[in-house]
Amino acid sequence: MNLFIINTNKSTNSRYEQEMINEQKCAAYRTTKGEITEINKDDKVLLYSNEVGIIARGIADGQVNMKADNGELNAEYYMKLMEFYQYIRPIPYSKFRSILQTAHPSFNRPFNVTSIKISSPASQKIWDQISKYV
Repeated sequence: MNLFIINTNKSTNSRYEQEMINEQKCAAYRTTKGEITEINKDDKVLLYSNEVGIIARGIADGQVNMKADNGELNAEYYMKLMEFYQYIRPIPYSKFRSILQTAHPSFNRPFNVTSIKISSPASQKIWDQISKYV
């Protein structure tokens, strides 16, 4: 099982984050949209909001969908998330970073990218810890 941390891209347009929450999906846009194709059915997904932390989680349905954005055809690739849960109180960056470092001590990547993929066994350890906040 892989775990993906998807940045909600709110710094580009706050509408993107709201759509991900309201439509229970993860998404990427334009030059980074292909990163959604790396997610497989039953992979775990965390939605990360800059300056806030982990705001939601779900399990990928495995179907890549495309739609227009601001008049540009197929500018957005997205995937629906099953068992979607929006955190009432987001998991702050500092707490999530601690969970991540415990499960994957060698992890040292910034969170300002569209997508971060973490493989087993670290992915399961992180998911188990994140699930305690549901």
